[in-house]
Amino acid sequence: MKDKKKIIIIAITGIAILVAGILCKQEFFLMIPLFVSLFVMAFQSEANRVGPLIGSINSLIYTAAYIYMGVYASAASAILFSFPIQLMTFFRWKKNAYKKTAIFRKMTTKMRIVWSALFLVAWGIIAAIFMHLDYEYAILDSCTLLFGFVIPVLTMLAYIEYTYLWIVQCILGVFLNIQMIVNDPKETTYLIYGVYALYCVIGAFISVQKFYKEQQKSLSEV
Repeated sequence: MKDKKKIIIIAITGIAILVAGILCKQEFFLMIPLFVSLFVMAFQSEANRVGPLIGSINSLIYTAAYIYMGVYASAASAILFSFPIQLMTFFRWKKNAYKKTAIFRKMTTKMRIVWSALFLVAWGIIAAIFMHLDYEYAILDSCTLLFGFVIPVLTMLAYIEYTYLWIVQCILGVFLNIQMIVNDPKETTYLIYGVYALYCVIGAFISVQKFYKEQQKSLSEV
């Protein structure tokens, strides 16, 4: 990550998160994972396998933050899912390395249909449960929650489709944060990070497409 433009964007975003956190009286300890995430996403924007490695370490920091906040389900998800799958992604990408990234592949039409059907069924079930619990953000949050499990799996398996879904997740996440700010101004820090993450994910999409085309061209020339 030698791009000066990205370093400047990271610095500006970090300062904005810090200022928003101070103004909203958010505890600094709870902002630390966000600061680390800025660098994780910078590497992810280049489809660099270092991203998942740092991300796995950051999952441990998130776990500590969630325990401190008393949200134990999120803590369990971070330590039992996010941490191991990002670590596995790093080692899998390293095993199937291509430059600083991995060898990517594309889903077949049948796989896309099956994955889409399973996603819609799972989304319907989770959304119904959230709505039954009278959760205000049932539709958006259930969708982003499900993306949070599907995208890491597709990333680990190096399917290029993970970037498509990631863009959708980030857009939904930004809308969700905007809605939540009305009730909790502390969500401002997550909104700022969400906009930054969307920028990085678009970069990841471009990077993955470029690497995939390079790899396919190399295969066709063999």
